[in-house]
Amino acid sequence: METRLKKLLKERGLKQGWVAEQTGISLGAMSAIVNGKSDPTLRSARAIARVLGVSIEELWPEEDER
Repeated sequence: METRLKKLLKERGLKQGWVAEQTGISLGAMSAIVNGKSDPTLRSARAIARVLGVSIEELWPEEDER
């Protein structure tokens, strides 16, 4: 699943570790999600979106929105 998470973190000057800490996701899991090596669970995706103040759809757009 393609994600815009890495781009958003860079634009906002945020670190993966900070997001991981705020969401309760391990740093290893967060790294895999940010780098597109692992898809987040729905719970994780909601937590990440909530912490960043965006919708899940903004981070993981549907294929026809790319």
